[in-house]
Amino acid sequence: MRLNEIKQALKKQLEGQYESVELNPILSILIEHVTGWDQVQQVVNKDNTISAEQVLDFETAANELLSGRPIQYITGKAWFMGEPYTVNEQVLIPRPETEELVDWVIEYAAIKGKSLRILDIGTGSGCIAIALKKALPEAIVSAIDISTGALKIAEANAEAQKAAIEFTCLDILNTAFLPDQYDVIVSNPPYIPMQEMKNMELQVTDHEPNIALFVPDEDPLVFYKAIARLAKLHLSSNGQLFFEIHYDQGDAMIALLDEMHFHAELRADLFEKDRMIRASLKPR
Repeated sequence: MRLNEIKQALKKQLEGQYESVELNPILSILIEHVTGWDQVQQVVNKDNTISAEQVLDFETAANELLSGRPIQYITGKAWFMGEPYTVNEQVLIPRPETEELVDWVIEYAAIKGKSLRILDIGTGSGCIAIALKKALPEAIVSAIDISTGALKIAEANAEAQKAAIEFTCLDILNTAFLPDQYDVIVSNPPYIPMQEMKNMELQVTDHEPNIALFVPDEDPLVFYKAIARLAKLHLSSNGQLFFEIHYDQGDAMIALLDEMHFHAELRADLFEKDRMIRASLKPR
């Protein structure tokens, strides 16, 4: 079979599962994964014959896509801040909104000075910590996660990108102290109430790690409370706390942080949804 024939067959097989605006990029990613051809090469080689082994790879991937498995887990790669990251079902797939959180930290570093001590809580694939270390090479960056599987992925990503980061396995909900003092504590913790699971895409709920996504309906801010409590002990003078949040928890987060003696600033993401908070301790 020729490449173009494979592409059309895949499109027909998958068009009921994905919108066309979503399907075309997925197919491009898949073709590059199987053949090694980028988008330009795919056009040039559209009439080239595909090997029997590659045809089998395409068939296997199509079945996985039909089951709802995200293309990033099939290829084992996702992009964040313009860099490739190894991902699997142990870690969340990095989102564009989280890039905006990283940009906000970098903005702060430009004012505060680049020689900062930074902690990323709930690091997952390591994308936040690694992106910050690459943008701020003079910073000392550490990262923690409860999942040993996630930490293995994060460590591999840091090594691949030559980012010197100290990783620690730690349950943030069951610790009284952090390893050090920090100028910046940043976190994209679990924040989706369990009741929302039924309305979410199966690609997310059936494949991405639920431990990194969902929180109890009765206490949706549980991670923010724990992190803010520890931040009161471990932020340096004028240190900053950065959070990614659920789009409809902005007011609740402002109220929580105010109660815990923080001044907080809310920022919307590129979709104009309240998604990020920066906080600092109020003067005593």
